[in-house]
Amino acid sequence: MSTKADFSADEWDLLRSSPMMAGILVVAASPSGPIGLVQESAATGRMILGAAGTAQTPLLKALAEDMKTSVSIPNAPAGASPMAVQNAATEILRRTSELLGKKATPEETTEIKQWLASVAQATAEATKEGGFLGFGGTLVSEEEKAAVAKVSSTLGIATV
Repeated sequence: MSTKADFSADEWDLLRSSPMMAGILVVAASPSGPIGLVQESAATGRMILGAAGTAQTPLLKALAEDMKTSVSIPNAPAGASPMAVQNAATEILRRTSELLGKKATPEETTEIKQWLASVAQATAEATKEGGFLGFGGTLVSEEEKAAVAKVSSTLGIATV
């Protein structure tokens, strides 16, 4: 069983940033405008809050509880393209996967990776893509489906 004490401050920050990166990867794949952005961000937040109450392992519970006290959404560098944002998010998820493989138990690793993939899926499903004034469109765009698949493949798990 792993605890926060098993991770350096930098490693813990990496774990704390990973759910936001899973969401951001989806958001950057198919920007939904200001209202969609709020809905997608709220979905990510709900997944973080939910994990604090439903986590099966102490590590995810500790991570989610810690994130409940302060969550910051990193700003992309000025002029960063959506592809650059996706690449940065993917790299953070890759590093998170590697860290979990080294320091967490297999059960903790599986739970956290599945949770991160669920964060991406919930973000993708938070608002319709396309359409006009709420009419038409699709729940999850092809770009978002690809982003969710990228989150899962980067973490080395099956798509949710």
